[in-house]
Amino acid sequence: MTDPLAREKVFLKENRAALAERHPGKYLLIRGDRVHGAFETYERGVGAGVRQFGAGPFLVRSVLEPDDAEAPNIPALSVGIPFVADT
Repeated sequence: MTDPLAREKVFLKENRAALAERHPGKYLLIRGDRVHGAFETYERGVGAGVRQFGAGPFLVRSVLEPDDAEAPNIPALSVGIPFVADT
C-alpha cells in the first residue's frame, strides 16, 4: 500500500530547517509541496485542513517533532469521517 502522504512527508523533511525558522513552534498544514497554514495547536491545523480539503489527504505536523510517531491519531479522520472543528 502506498503512503498517501508521502509527498507531504518528503517536503517537510527536506524543508524542516527553513520551515522551523519561518514558523517556530507551529503546527503546519501541508498538502503536496505547500504549507497551507501554521497553527498554535494540532487540532486547529486539522480543523483548517478539514475545512479546506474535506477528509483529506493532508498532513499536520509540528516543525519541532515532524516524525510520524509523534503525531496524534484521530481514527475518525483515517476513515473519512470529519469532525466538528472549532472556528
